[in-house]
Formats: sequence, C-alpha cells, structure tokens
Amino acid sequence: MLKIVTDSSSEISQEEAKKLGVEVVPLTVVFGGNAYLDGVEMSKEEFYKRLPEGEFPHTSQPSEAQFSEAFSRTEGEETLAILISSRLSGAANAARLAKEAGGFSRVRIYDSLCTTAMLRLLVETAVENREKSADEVVAILNELRPRIRLYACLNTLEYLRKGGRLKKSAAIVGGMLGIKPIVTVSEEGTVEVAGRARGQKNALLSVAQAFLRAEADGDYPVYFLRTDSDAPAREVMRATHLENSPVFSICCAVGTHIGPNAAGIVFVEKRK
Repeated sequence: MLKIVTDSSSEISQEEAKKLGVEVVPLTVVFGGNAYLDGVEMSKEEFYKRLPEGEFPHTSQPSEAQFSEAFSRTEGEETLAILISSRLSGAANAARLAKEAGGFSRVRIYDSLCTTAMLRLLVETAVENREKSADEVVAILNELRPRIRLYACLNTLEYLRKGGRLKKSAAIVGGMLGIKPIVTVSEEGTVEVAGRARGQKNALLSVAQAFLRAEADGDYPVYFLRTDSDAPAREVMRATHLENSPVFSICCAVGTHIGPNAAGIVFVEKRK
C-alpha cells in the first residue's frame, strides 16, 4: 500500500496524521533567534498570540535530515511525498536531496504547486487512492490540482511582502485607502492578487462571491480558512450558506506570510 508524506502546511496535525496513516514533516517558524517546529514545538494558538507583539517571524523549510528520517520510516514501501509549492518553499528540493542522498529509490516527490487546505485536499485524495501505485495517484492529482481554487481576504499584504512572497509594488497598492486585498494561489504555485475591495466586509463578500460564481464539484469538500480570529471566516460561511463546513486555522508557517484577521475558502471546480 502506498505510503504518503506531506508537510505541516497541509493543515494536517500530527494527531490527525496518525489516524490517516500519513507522515507530516514540520516546517520551521523562527522568532528572533529561536526556531520552532510548526505544530510540534509551537501550536497555532501560541503562534497567533505572539504574532501581534511586533517581532516579525520568518520560516524555513524542513531539512534533508527531516525528510530522510520520514522516508526511512516508510520502510522501503512505495512512497509519495506531496509537498508545498516549490515557488513558496524549498521543501520539495530538500526532499529530493534527501531521496538522492539516502538512496530512497521508491520515493516519489510531488510538487503540489499549492499550500494550506489546497494541499490537504490533494493529500486526502491520495489517502483515498493509496491502494493504487504512485504513478496512478500522481495522474489523479495532476487532474485535480488545476481545479482547486483558493480565495482569501487579507487584512494587509505586508506580511507577504516582508516574507518575500509578493512584490513590494503590489503590497503598497493593496494597502492604499483602506483597500483590502484578495489573494489566490495560481496554477504555477505563486501567490497572486486576485482583486481588491474597500473595507473588510466588502472583501469578505467578494471572496464568497468568487465561490458562488464558480461551479463547485460536490464530490469534494469546501474548506474555510482563518488566522487568529474566527469572525471573518464565519462571515464568508454565512454568505456562501455553508455554515457547517470545516474551518481550519492556518498553520504557523503559512500564517507568517498571511498575518492576522484573514479568512479564505478552498474548493474544487467541476470539470469543464
């Protein structure tokens, strides 16, 4: 049976990973001179309490050694590592280096070109198809990934800019005159500004409308995202009439680049 490895940006906790039979390799969050393994040494709750204190955190990818340990635990079985976009993190490259150095010939690295609940959807799909070969599962993921959509309202683009995930010019425009940015993750795995709205209420409504305009594939769940506060996500849920859907607090590593008071939605569009 196919073994599956992912990283902590997938919004799969270590406890949930055990139930799913998935190996989650944590990214690292750094505050000052102190490094913390995402979801292991620092919880989401601790992270969002600390974030407003003025000290800007940064992140680092898992090391080769971390991936080597994870691949060793798959006991030589065929393994698929489904990882955060290579345009957002060096995790996939570190995994490849670990594969080559350790001679893990049965490990396959899959660059998801996404993160957070988008990545979670890919991992869940792989889990559901783990009786298939890695090649077969990759074909399924390749068909699914272009249909996964993420729209999120951010309070500011400053965290993305400081983390090097967005051009400074885009961040400046996003912060003008009370304008709230709406971002997405492109098919190329980059964070892009998808729109802007005046004030958070209008921006959250725009996120909901992006979902309502699309034809969502009912075979897949709709996931909502939040950072420190539940309220913005709940507004989007009410506007989409999906108030009983799962809500995930964005992990520390991704939250570093998102900042507080943000909310989003992740869903799969129907095949065209």
